[in-house]
Amino acid sequence: MGLTQMWRTLAPVAAAEVADDVFARRTLARVLGLQYVLGGALAALFALVVLPAATRSPVLTCAVTAFAAGAVMEVVSLLRLSSRAFTVLSHACILSAQVVVAAAHVAAGEAGGPLMLFLLWTSPYAGIFSARARWLHVAAACVALVTASAALPGAFGTKVVSIAIFAATLVITSMLTAQMTTRLRRSATQDPLTGLPNRRLLHATVAAALARRAARGGAVAVLLIDLDRFKHVNDTFGHEIGDALLQQVVPRLMAQLGPADVLARLGGDEFAVVCEDSSGAVGPVQTAARLTRVWAEPVLVDGRTLHVSGSIGVALAGDGATPRTLLRDADAAMYESKRRGPGAFQVFSTDIAARTHRLLLLEQGLQRAVERRELAVHYQPVLALTGPRAGHAVGAEALLRWRSAELGPVGPDEFIPVAESAGLVNALGDWVLDRVMTDLAGWRARGQVDDDFQVAVNVSAHQLTAVLPGQVAGLLARHGLGARSVGLEVTETAVVEGGTAPQVLAELRDLGVSLLLDDFGTGYSSLSQLQELPFDVVKVDRSFVAGMTRSARDRALVLAVLNLAEALGMAVVAEGVEEREQAEQLRVAGCSAAQGWYFARAVPAAELPAALQQAVGELALTRPSTPT
Repeated sequence: MGLTQMWRTLAPVAAAEVADDVFARRTLARVLGLQYVLGGALAALFALVVLPAATRSPVLTCAVTAFAAGAVMEVVSLLRLSSRAFTVLSHACILSAQVVVAAAHVAAGEAGGPLMLFLLWTSPYAGIFSARARWLHVAAACVALVTASAALPGAFGTKVVSIAIFAATLVITSMLTAQMTTRLRRSATQDPLTGLPNRRLLHATVAAALARRAARGGAVAVLLIDLDRFKHVNDTFGHEIGDALLQQVVPRLMAQLGPADVLARLGGDEFAVVCEDSSGAVGPVQTAARLTRVWAEPVLVDGRTLHVSGSIGVALAGDGATPRTLLRDADAAMYESKRRGPGAFQVFSTDIAARTHRLLLLEQGLQRAVERRELAVHYQPVLALTGPRAGHAVGAEALLRWRSAELGPVGPDEFIPVAESAGLVNALGDWVLDRVMTDLAGWRARGQVDDDFQVAVNVSAHQLTAVLPGQVAGLLARHGLGARSVGLEVTETAVVEGGTAPQVLAELRDLGVSLLLDDFGTGYSSLSQLQELPFDVVKVDRSFVAGMTRSARDRALVLAVLNLAEALGMAVVAEGVEEREQAEQLRVAGCSAAQGWYFARAVPAAELPAALQQAVGELALTRPSTPT
């Protein structure tokens, strides 16, 4: 559906709202009011200083009228009046100024000639009204010009020429104003990159569709589309490539829509579709299924082949639905679709509503968790399996724990994504780093760990910014710790999706901080990236460790990682060791270190020294006894 057809469809349901917002009439009214106030003040100054007393009265009358009209328009533009009340009061202000100026012009005779310029300035700003009102203002100004000129002495030809010049200027200026308001309308309702309706026009479209549903029945749905990993495209290839990608995706989306469906761009990589179907809810769901076909073919942009996918959320209008609630529900369904994997769609349901409500509670709780002292850092020992320190505890992994007063214990797999989406992860990460270094400095001061003991801290992709190296260096210096005292764990996904991650990791490596690649084998990284990035340690994901005693395939994968790491000069830490046999196979295979419940669970800082002793004891049971 084109923009012109959409505007016809929207009227009259959203006409008042769109006119009020799109044309920004109140803003223009404030500009006009300010000009009236300034013009009135200057006219009064001119009359009092320049004009003789005999001709001063008409000019002062105009000055006071302009000043008063301008002040009223300033106040009217600031009040939350209805569109009708605003229009009536603004008309009254402009018309009163025109009438007084015209009357003063007649009374002043030839001396009032300069006042014609003030009349000229009153009409063009009638553009803040509708087209009909604008031309009525122009006609009124022309009538005032003719009346005023007829009452003045002078040659008829001179009057005709003056009237023609003034009338032509009024008409031209009003036409230019009309073109300006048309451009304002388009810029306020149309996305400049894709030419699609924007968020504002989308809201009006949904409101109109809901009104038709209330009158005629049928189904109304909003489909929210979010491109997956679009930020990665912008960070890797630049925003120009990202914009070109969006422009190529739009016609593919349009090709899957029906003639009555409306596609809009909400901003960034988000699009929305408004569907109306008289047959019921089946139509919008079928539309969502068709839209998933768009992701099947790659997109060629500037010689680059880009594979694009998107997540789609579908919200069907029920009783009492509004544009805001439909977009909210479609957004919730879209995020649920992202959880299922790229390229899928999800219809909003009561279960999703419950999960969305919980996410809201989690976000609100996280914002207060630090102040309430609900957060704690627990530590899981890491044991050396091979090498000169075999049989000893060489470090620990710091794991954030949250026990909410309202929600009870909340796992990191649940609250970390919420923290990332809510923009809280950096604050949490800062707190964790400081807490870890405080605990580590305390253990060393009490002689509970040696100087080589290292604590690994998980770092989110959102934390991999230019400020992180300086922040880590400052904390190490404040706590009196060496750079190798702390290791930073980064997932493969964080490295691939974080545009500045390689540079930040290189700076951290230059500081001497140990870098660990977490959950290796579960993300997007390639062998070439593993070779180029400055990691010291590779951590084998628990999913591979869990199956190595039962599956030859998993065992072969673990051995392949060990051989690869050895070739690249990296150590290997196995996660999730829960059985003695797993620990023994890892030791025999040459794995550097391991952690897991078999050795010790994660414990609070005060309990770590005892946990380290327990873990070393469990490891001693794994190692073969020395023959006597």
